[in-house]
Amino acid sequence: MLDIELEELHSNYGFFLPLVGLEKAIVSSENPADVKAAEKMGKLFDLIRTQNDLNLPEDIHALNVFLTRLLFCLFAEDTGIFGKGQFTSAIQSYTEEDGRDLDAFLDQLFAVLNSEPSSAKRQNLPVHLTAFPYVNGGLFSSDQPIPELGKKGRRILLECGTMDWSEINPDIFGSMFQAVIDVEQRSRLGQHYTSYSNIMKVIQPLFLDSLQAELDKQLQVAANKRARGLQALLVRMGQIKVFDPACGSGNFLIVAYKELRKLEMAVIKALEEVDPQGFAMSGLHLSQFYGIEIDDFACEIARLSLWLAEHQLNSQWQQEFGFAPPALPLRDSGNIHSGNSLRLDWNLVCPKGPEEEVYIIGNPPFLGTLGRSDEQRTDMQEVFSGFKSLGTLDFVACWFWKGAQYIKNSRAELALVSTNSICQGEQVATLWPPIFSLGLKIHFAYPTFSWSNNARDKAAVHVVIVGLSSCPIKRNLYQNIEGDWHCKQVENISPYLVEGTIAAVIPRSKPLIANVSPLLFGNKPTDGGHLLLNRIEREQLLEKEPQAERWIKRVLGADEFLNGRERWCLWLVGISEEELASMPLVERRVQLVASTRIKSPDKGAQKLAERPHQFRDLNNPDNYILVPSVSSERRTYVPLGFFNADVISTNLNYIIPNGTMYEFGILSSLLHNDWMRLVAGRLESRYRYSSSVVYNPFPWPEVTDAQRQEIERLAEEVLLTRAEFLGRTLAELYDPNKMPAALLAAHQALDRAVDRLYRDRPFKDAADRLSCLLARYEALVGN
Repeated sequence: MLDIELEELHSNYGFFLPLVGLEKAIVSSENPADVKAAEKMGKLFDLIRTQNDLNLPEDIHALNVFLTRLLFCLFAEDTGIFGKGQFTSAIQSYTEEDGRDLDAFLDQLFAVLNSEPSSAKRQNLPVHLTAFPYVNGGLFSSDQPIPELGKKGRRILLECGTMDWSEINPDIFGSMFQAVIDVEQRSRLGQHYTSYSNIMKVIQPLFLDSLQAELDKQLQVAANKRARGLQALLVRMGQIKVFDPACGSGNFLIVAYKELRKLEMAVIKALEEVDPQGFAMSGLHLSQFYGIEIDDFACEIARLSLWLAEHQLNSQWQQEFGFAPPALPLRDSGNIHSGNSLRLDWNLVCPKGPEEEVYIIGNPPFLGTLGRSDEQRTDMQEVFSGFKSLGTLDFVACWFWKGAQYIKNSRAELALVSTNSICQGEQVATLWPPIFSLGLKIHFAYPTFSWSNNARDKAAVHVVIVGLSSCPIKRNLYQNIEGDWHCKQVENISPYLVEGTIAAVIPRSKPLIANVSPLLFGNKPTDGGHLLLNRIEREQLLEKEPQAERWIKRVLGADEFLNGRERWCLWLVGISEEELASMPLVERRVQLVASTRIKSPDKGAQKLAERPHQFRDLNNPDNYILVPSVSSERRTYVPLGFFNADVISTNLNYIIPNGTMYEFGILSSLLHNDWMRLVAGRLESRYRYSSSVVYNPFPWPEVTDAQRQEIERLAEEVLLTRAEFLGRTLAELYDPNKMPAALLAAHQALDRAVDRLYRDRPFKDAADRLSCLLARYEALVGN
């Protein structure tokens, strides 16, 4: 029951979501201690870089090792591995305040931590050093230089010691690791630290929700029959394998391990209620967690972080059940393999049988075609061997294809974070049909959302989360409503991450329907800027050569069209040599165009030097509809316009020669804009309209003459309404926060009429509209 005041209704919309098949998804939030720790260590890192000459890769590696050792020591003194405050107190008591001997002290301490109790290295050392235990595990085994810290560095380190490091998530090590890699290297490796809440978006629907549901189910069983089901659940959890084939510093594996251990404790507590004599020993082991990482040091970070997570959970276990395994010396920490994930056989790294419960998780690197190294290009060709063309496929697609091959014909499932580009535009047709041909389905998905995390330099990307399975019981599509994620069960999830058919929209060179007008590129100048004029340049030219006026036309790129900017061009189609020679300033510009084209490394541009007075393209029909190639993602509608031959459209727009009011109406509709948002590629987050991906495959409706006339009338009403707002640019008119009510009403009337062309019953929302469009597309392609 909802007992609130009427005016509070809008704040409690979640109560009504089940009525429309939605369920609110609960995602854990971040731990503020992680942020504070990152800031503290960031200050220390900045100071070390300032006071030490650390530019070579081996210097950065040594700094990584040093910071990791400090992090371990700070964690150890707050979690019972060392004595309480032992590390910080030793620095406080046995080093000079000016920090001049701090590096020597730490060098000695690290050697002690790597020495067994009987080692000769511990002999003749002061008690405050030998009191530290033997750690093992390889963390302190290498001999690395200690950077100079000085007085300020010593003070920051002691400030770090005042924090309670027992509250830190071990995946903070991943954030720290990211923070000490220079920006250029981080960009090249495509690394993006993933926040706890985003990791939970992956592992909750992949396996945690299923395990929790099984626990809830067993709790409803009669007490005298409950033990067997709970024990079976524990056995199941002890056999699960979790595999991150691009594990970085281990963030995903750590969170997965922690959440499974927490759930295991809940199961054992429930078991104790019906079987008090049960032996509460954890059946989960780090050996169930597998990873591949190309960077050796990141592998060490991952192993250490997994061990710290185990220690944290063992401490909680001891509080709950009264005992836990000893903390030191460190033991093996997960099956983390150092190597190139795209070259390794995943079945050898994480062996599986067809009935084993294996889950692939992670956040592989995102790299577009321009950001890859030669080695990465070779890797991609190797992974997609046999594919005709990879087009613009993102590097992250390699992990989806290898993962799909790994899980096919088995119980194994996969869920990865990815750049949203693999579910947009041409990449869909390249990647997803081969994956679906393996018998796999998308069994859950989070559509595009903006990346957010607690790392120092937040990765500014738009991502999706996609889950794959060969035998899904149900399919969950998550939707963001008022900032909260909600789960909706659907029959099918399309590769565009909407409800509907799994058909991919294939790029086409011609429209899908025969009688549809072609969409052409505008005119690319390829002129070095010499045929283009701003307002002042035009006025100066006409002042000296007024006869040039007949050869000057208004020119529109997407920016000029949307923002009303003034720009002109020399359109010299049909000019005679005599006329050109009579205008020396114009002729000089033509000569500069020729020079620019001849010097170009592009052979096509060199060929164009034979006609330097012309644009590369000469698409200038008597009348046309202009469609901007790039438009803000904030707009509900991409603005279109009608123009005649006196206005030249550049290649930053598309044109429909002699386009009609009917075509304008269909393309201006919400339905077509929803289609565009579904299949278009992106330039950053902006929509990139294209003929081959958006326009040509669009499933136009079948219409009667009366229906066509109705669309034409309503489309004209949109143009007439726009004309009432002289002085306002299209960018202003179509800004969702500024759009005039009259213009919005005109568009909505057009929207309703276009919707009725596809079916009589109104669409519920964009997803409903897109399901209809995809079904019609599939039917048309099938015919």
